[in-house]
Amino acid sequence: MKEIGLVALTLLALAGLAAVSALPGLTLVEDGQFVMLSAAAVGIPLQALYFSALGLALTWSGVRPEGWYWRPFAHHHLLTPPQRWLVLPLFWAGAVAFLVILLGIAVTVLGLADMILEA
Repeated sequence: MKEIGLVALTLLALAGLAAVSALPGLTLVEDGQFVMLSAAAVGIPLQALYFSALGLALTWSGVRPEGWYWRPFAHHHLLTPPQRWLVLPLFWAGAVAFLVILLGIAVTVLGLADMILEA
């Protein structure tokens, strides 16, 4: 089953690369920056909310370990089920925003490479 996912992901990446290569470099740079900055504008506040919610939940439970903020995901098992409903959606939304930021960076780099190769 994992192999099917890897093949699908590879085909999706190749289709995306083919679609992106049809656009001019400057358009890719501008669109990539827009995607990257828009995702950062959403993702950074989401992560601030996540860290606040996790810190409060761990404090209220009385199980907040020392240095919990360096590896916060390692302490998700300490949350009660109601706390998980509050904290984990913020974690996953921030993680998706981070992936979209990486996508924007990749599109920007592809646009820059296209502009350099055209020159």
